[in-house]
Amino acid sequence: MNRRLFIWSTVFPLLCSGALGLFDSHSAVAMPQVTEQPLKIVSPAENEQPLKIVSPAENDPSDNAEQDDDLQGGDLEQPIEIESPAIEESGQPAAPAISSVPTTEEGKAAKAAFENAEVRLRSSVLKMREIHIRYMNGEDRTPQALEQYRQERINARQLMEEVFEAAYNLLFYVPDSDAAQFVLTMVQHEYDKTNYSERTMRAGSLLLDLNFNQAFLFQAVARSSVCCGDFEIARKIYEYMNPEALEDLDKRFLYQMDILESQWKEELEQRKIDEQSELPRVHIKTTKGDIVVELFLNEAPSAVANFIKLVEEGYYDGLDFHQVLDDLLALTGDETGQGSGNTGQFLVDEHTRENARNAFRGSLAMAKMPMGDGEFVENSASSQFAIFFTPLPFVSENQTVFGRVIEGMDLLTEIRRVDPSKEKKKGEIIMPPDRIIETEVIRKPDSMPEPVYVETDNGKY
Repeated sequence: MNRRLFIWSTVFPLLCSGALGLFDSHSAVAMPQVTEQPLKIVSPAENEQPLKIVSPAENDPSDNAEQDDDLQGGDLEQPIEIESPAIEESGQPAAPAISSVPTTEEGKAAKAAFENAEVRLRSSVLKMREIHIRYMNGEDRTPQALEQYRQERINARQLMEEVFEAAYNLLFYVPDSDAAQFVLTMVQHEYDKTNYSERTMRAGSLLLDLNFNQAFLFQAVARSSVCCGDFEIARKIYEYMNPEALEDLDKRFLYQMDILESQWKEELEQRKIDEQSELPRVHIKTTKGDIVVELFLNEAPSAVANFIKLVEEGYYDGLDFHQVLDDLLALTGDETGQGSGNTGQFLVDEHTRENARNAFRGSLAMAKMPMGDGEFVENSASSQFAIFFTPLPFVSENQTVFGRVIEGMDLLTEIRRVDPSKEKKKGEIIMPPDRIIETEVIRKPDSMPEPVYVETDNGKY
């Protein structure tokens, strides 16, 4: 087994450990309707001229050992061998054979940086495996061993990011096969995890320019371009692809492209205003890492005040991400873990306010009680909220968007998928969902508005 393939096959299980439509749960967010079955995308490798894209400028830990599943087996019991994504079913390379010998001093330095970072990553992953093996064999199940594993996992994640950036940088000097394979593997992983980030866009664009032609690369770059607001690249790729072979998300993006672009322009203007304000911020520690959210106090004062109140009360601490769907969202804030919970207080809707925000990748929106057919009970938001993986332009027609993730979105996309509508198979082992460990307000103004609630009958709607 190739040593680099060994590292890739080990890194992702160690570090990372639904369908479109309306939810069946009691609290939800607006979702697009799907009328067609998803189709497998066809790689456009047979086209006479390859697509060329100018790459964008380069300018789980648990809070107690008993419930921790980091070292409890599952995917970690045996190393998983994965087939290199650079090899198609025919067994032939998906891109021409490429050199790995840089000729300039800058290229040689980039090569050395990549190899050095890779060695340190390999060492860190092997340490994790050693701790895991000793834990599984019962040799060391102490709290100190668990903490050592957690810290080494954090270190390995940081090193993986360093290797990625070093590999990406090296490819600008020489089309190094090892660097290209690492970047390709990372892009595939981020595609699989719905992580349509700026990094996914620029890395995938570079690989396409190097004549890699895996179908997921075209999808990853197009989807990331939409999520990051580069609609010119997205349109260019979608025009190149076979429209009859697009998957549901790509069809949705194509259909909504114009309105998404219009909303994104408005959002950029609003973010310029945000930069001049000291908006409230909350730190959310999860079993997959830490995120920081910024709250739209000007556009959704009641929802923000309610959210901060619950954070300061410790309401969200320990709550599961009870619904997590690919390409859509992660939903949390329910004490029951079933989607039906609330605080007994319900907020007056704010989505009709002037300058109400729209939903993009990383946006936070208050969940409401669904009535079916895409309709929701008026003024029924309480404690549950969603964080979106992709833009959904019609969410703001029914629900209040009250903030966005400004740090840690890449980690958030790693959380375990949970689809309550899926029937459990006989003998199927269901791993526990990821959860919020604790939340903390890290910035807020001296004076906050009061939440505006509707009157209810003893907390019942």
